[in-house]
Amino acid sequence: MIQAIDIRDQAHLSGEEVLNLNFIQNSGRYIFRKYYRFGLRSHIFEVLLKTDVVKETRGVLIDGIRVFPRAKPKKMFRILRHRFENVDSIFKEIEKYNLLIDSLGAEMIATSEEFIVDYTGTGTSQIVLCGLQEYIEGDILDPWRIFDHNYLNNIYKSNSPDRRSCLKKTDAAHKSVALFVKKIRQMIKSTGFIPDLAGIGNLVLTPEGRLKLVDINNIVKIRLDDDILIDDKGYPSCDVSIEVLSLLENRLLQKSISMNDSLYCHFLSPQRMKKVKALEKKFYGNL
Repeated sequence: MIQAIDIRDQAHLSGEEVLNLNFIQNSGRYIFRKYYRFGLRSHIFEVLLKTDVVKETRGVLIDGIRVFPRAKPKKMFRILRHRFENVDSIFKEIEKYNLLIDSLGAEMIATSEEFIVDYTGTGTSQIVLCGLQEYIEGDILDPWRIFDHNYLNNIYKSNSPDRRSCLKKTDAAHKSVALFVKKIRQMIKSTGFIPDLAGIGNLVLTPEGRLKLVDINNIVKIRLDDDILIDDKGYPSCDVSIEVLSLLENRLLQKSISMNDSLYCHFLSPQRMKKVKALEKKFYGNL
């Protein structure tokens, strides 16, 4: 029987707390396994082939040696925690995803097939937004650990067979980051929105040297006033995302940050950043 999950509002769900969902048809081919990363806005599960999980747990013989290859997800299954009042409110949420893919393109995000379901597991009918999202394999780009221009080279040095391969991947990643920054800038200018770039794991570098945004559920409006906006979880994601953008430009791409830039001048002022750090501390203290 296919494993599924209970979507009631719980901070955590263990592997034992799984049940069948009324909107998933049992094919017998797939297993849903809780993803190791905790999603603030979504329950996240790996969609795995049952045969791959068997190989992972029982192992396979290769040249007389038993190995245990980790099952690789075919998709990532997301169930949004937010409870929508009606279908129109869900469509507004999906419009944000369409805005993101229109601005960045499918090559820069983990694309998703969004769909609405009627969940009846609690005894009542409940509208729920789900997504089958592309699985992105690679290394996390942690903006807070970019100390110099060698950051990309250090990432690809560890998983490249030779120096030439490392340089090729590093160059591709550098170009991908530059294009990503350019498209985020264009998105801000044309739409007034920015996606959440701040969360650890939101940005992933693929083995081929592509940068991908995997958190597609938090897109926030930019306002050039003195108010520091916090998202629905209490995090100042707009301000911190713009700080991340500046780190990608300055530390990784080695571009000088001009305080004549209206965006950075407003959001990166010492007084404002001090207030943002206080809000971040409060947010993490409440987790």
